[in-house]
Amino acid sequence: MAVDAVSAADLAYIQAHPIGVVKAQKPRLKVVKDNHKNGLPVCTAAPAVTGTATVGQVQTCSSGTWLNTPTYVYQWRRRSANIPGATAATYTLQAVDSGYQVECEVSASNGAGVAVTKSNAVSVP
Repeated sequence: MAVDAVSAADLAYIQAHPIGVVKAQKPRLKVVKDNHKNGLPVCTAAPAVTGTATVGQVQTCSSGTWLNTPTYVYQWRRRSANIPGATAATYTLQAVDSGYQVECEVSASNGAGVAVTKSNAVSVP
């Protein structure tokens, strides 16, 4: 699932109306339950996968941009399922990825809780 980055107008709205955690969904960021004022991580720009989408090439997942100073955990996914052991910010595409889409899921956590969002998906020929 590709996710558009939050616009300046959306970010201004979120900051002016701190009513919830932001969860990335196409085509915009959506405010969901929990009070933003409690310090939960808030995603303001979705993670992105970069690299050449060819077997044997390294893909890199950015953490995205977050409020409230979280730490990050990465999970690479193929066909919407976790790839066992693929929990770093980088992933080398394997032969088994050929013909599928690969994406990265970022979990951002701090003392107040956890928020999760996905990157764009890349198609592996």
